[in-house]
Amino acid sequence: MTENEFDELWQRAEAESYSQRLAKEYPAWRRKQNRIVTVVTSFVVVLAVAVSLFTIQQRQIRTYEKVYCNRVGTADAQWADLAAEMLME
Repeated sequence: MTENEFDELWQRAEAESYSQRLAKEYPAWRRKQNRIVTVVTSFVVVLAVAVSLFTIQQRQIRTYEKVYCNRVGTADAQWADLAAEMLME
């Protein structure tokens, strides 16, 4: 047996034991990967829901851009209250 043949056999033996170890550890590795993907996906979904709820809440805040009134008898105090509320926003 030449040195090259010996090296080749040695490499095959190492590769076989390495591949058996990888095959044995693969199911545990795959479960871990699935768990990580599930956690990341859950986080993204929760974040998306939180952002959408926040934007909906922001849209529901009353904003006054213009005020129209066709009533003549509106008291000045009501206009002052309305102006104060608009300035507070």
